[in-house]
Amino acid sequence: MKPSPTSKPTTLLARARSTVSSTLAVLAEGFGLAFSASGAAVAAVLGKLVIGIVLGVIALGFLLRLMGRQRSSGSVAQRSGTTLAPRLFTALVAVGEVVAVVEATNLPIRFNQEGFHMGHWYLVVLTFFAAYFLQLPLVSKLFGWRRAKSAA
Repeated sequence: MKPSPTSKPTTLLARARSTVSSTLAVLAEGFGLAFSASGAAVAAVLGKLVIGIVLGVIALGFLLRLMGRQRSSGSVAQRSGTTLAPRLFTALVAVGEVVAVVEATNLPIRFNQEGFHMGHWYLVVLTFFAAYFLQLPLVSKLFGWRRAKSAA
């Protein structure tokens, strides 16, 4: 019995399709493995970068605080004019930023988390105060709350 001329290309086409699909599956597995391995390295680098930024902001806050002590006492009278609204707004913004940094770095701050240490809370509190005191003058000037109270 002689095979039909149409049966041979069909088997050749099926064999080519299976070869191409298996090659694509192997390539997809390889790319998936490469991306998963590089993702962990990228996450580690970005986590260290974010922690470095937070520590840099804390150091900048301390530096600005020390530089602010050298100013004249006239700034104390200006600072006392700050109303409650910018303080609350700045505190809420600082809390949001601290929450974002803690979640981005996956810092264990809950008692039931693996790797929890009380020292992490010190870092969270320092970050909050640094963000709060660095942003309070900016928020007050940005929204003009000081001028509104002094004009009244």
